[in-house]
Amino acid sequence: MSEHAILAPSSADQWVHCSGSVMANASAPSRETEASRKGTATHWVVSEVLTAWKTPNASVQTCDAMVGKTAPNGYVVTPSMATGAQVMVDDVLQVCQTHGALQSMLVEHRVHMPSVHPENWGTLDCAIPLLDKGLIFIWDYKNGHRQHYAKDKYQLINYVAGLVNELKIDGDRDQQVTVVMRIVQPFCYKADGPVDEWVVKLSDLRAHFNKLHAAAHEALTAPTFTSGLHCRDCAAVHRCSTAKRYMYSLIDYVNEPYDIVSMNALELATERDVLTDGRAVLSARLDAIEDDLKYRVSQGDTTSGLVLQAAQGRLDWCVPVAQVTMFAKQFGVDVSKPAVLTPTQAKAAAPKEIRAGFEQALKSITHRPSGGLKLTNADDTIGARAFKKRK
Repeated sequence: MSEHAILAPSSADQWVHCSGSVMANASAPSRETEASRKGTATHWVVSEVLTAWKTPNASVQTCDAMVGKTAPNGYVVTPSMATGAQVMVDDVLQVCQTHGALQSMLVEHRVHMPSVHPENWGTLDCAIPLLDKGLIFIWDYKNGHRQHYAKDKYQLINYVAGLVNELKIDGDRDQQVTVVMRIVQPFCYKADGPVDEWVVKLSDLRAHFNKLHAAAHEALTAPTFTSGLHCRDCAAVHRCSTAKRYMYSLIDYVNEPYDIVSMNALELATERDVLTDGRAVLSARLDAIEDDLKYRVSQGDTTSGLVLQAAQGRLDWCVPVAQVTMFAKQFGVDVSKPAVLTPTQAKAAAPKEIRAGFEQALKSITHRPSGGLKLTNADDTIGARAFKKRK
């Protein structure tokens, strides 16, 4: 069995709307980004700590204990990663405590969905099936800033289909089962907190299962392309002619004659939704094109007139959160509310009279990791500008 399914649940929200994306992604080059590597490492922290809780007398019980450790993908765990992972761990453990379900926890659990398609399988982050109580809890962790909603999230629904298959829940029993789907997104800052939840009867997911089944079979028999917000996560978005036409339709009208349209509030709100979706997909296509260009330039292609330059990452802590808090208190600075502040925020919080000394002291417990490489016009590099000055 290969490591990734052709019909992966992680991309179900993509292929359920655009069946052609499956084959398009299969032929697209797979290149890791800094964000994807960080996300993978944070998922590892979550799984390690949750698994440890199932082991009596385990030494690792908090994500802070993982700071400085190296994940299997080679990414070193930072305090901010541990802070985000702890949000997920706390939410899962709270359910375990409420229902006495610690040993029922499924962590990084492989499920198969033959009712959708034989090629549909994947690994869920965490689930707790409690059929004796008529409940199934399932979680997915998101490490980025973009907001995700649990309601109608096909990735989670696809995993539920796998649990239905594994637990052998038939059509008569599904009416008595309630599914609680949760997406934990600690770095998506919103008023109602980092956990988005959808509670639904399992029987009410039948239409969603049918849609997954139809899209999966279409994807591997007669695929079609459909553009939309789902294009953001498609690895082939920069090569897709459908997405290209969709994007260009947004920027096609330039230098038009002067004409002002008076719109009421409802019409403005509708256009806002259209433009928001368009901006998201445009950004995704731009990011994908930049990734492709970075790869080509790194391989020696000079025809684009672009070069790669090193970019600096954001200043971050390099010691556990508890140590940061104690260190700052020595200077009379509280960095613990509502969550540990970033180094930059901590500097701003310091009283003016000690700020200079505080900033100097912070250098011993902070670092600025590499921000990766960025594309720059060859004529705009520091070296090129210096050469021009000398001439």
